[in-house]
Amino acid sequence: MIDWGAFLVVFVAALSSAVFVVALYSFGIRFLATPARQPEGSLSSSGPSRDDEDDDVDDLDRPRWATVAAYTCFGLSVIAVLVGIYLIVPALHG
Repeated sequence: MIDWGAFLVVFVAALSSAVFVVALYSFGIRFLATPARQPEGSLSSSGPSRDDEDDDVDDLDRPRWATVAAYTCFGLSVIAVLVGIYLIVPALHG
């Protein structure tokens, strides 16, 4: 006989943890794409023009808080994945 309550608990836990990890990673990517603050009254772009051949994101001059937030989100998503692997693999429980 199938224990539908336990099945529902596993389904909800898997779905919510997947959404959590994907959301953290996507926030990290979004924080890496944060542009530098424009001076007030400025309508022009301060960076180089963007085209298909020049898509480097190394020197965007993004704010330090955005870089820290991005790496924090990436780190938390890695920790969440490692905790999930720890909970799934019984050999890691000692």
